[in-house]
Amino acid sequence: MDEHPLHHALVLKQFESVLINALVYGQPNNLREQLECASKPKTLPYFVKRTEEYMRAHAHEPLSIEQLAEHAGVSVRTLFAGFRDFCDTTPMAYLRNLRLEQVHLELSSQGHDVSVTDIAFKWGFAHLGRFAQEYKKRFGEAPSTTLRFRS
Repeated sequence: MDEHPLHHALVLKQFESVLINALVYGQPNNLREQLECASKPKTLPYFVKRTEEYMRAHAHEPLSIEQLAEHAGVSVRTLFAGFRDFCDTTPMAYLRNLRLEQVHLELSSQGHDVSVTDIAFKWGFAHLGRFAQEYKKRFGEAPSTTLRFRS
């Protein structure tokens, strides 16, 4: 049939594109991972690196998302997008993980004369129940266990 829509160049091109996308993204193959990796740049944007460095240096201070965005020289929305796209997390979750690492280091190296509560408060964890849950999820043990059986 000469009047069939596939005989029109625009329709044929669209059909071809849909078919290729369906095959590449709809079926298991080794090309899909390469395409997804190629679409994401490998290097972090400057504002993400700058924010990470700032958070590492100031993790012991109260930080807000607005302060982090201002320091990075971008909007809050851009900062969130950068962390989502390049770190698979949010800026505040990244900061929380940095602080959890610091708590873990202190609990591992301190003597028995310190309390988990004092160290948690020092690193900005005000809700101790949530802190203990996050700590256990991250390190596989309760904070008190780390303090008791430090290496």
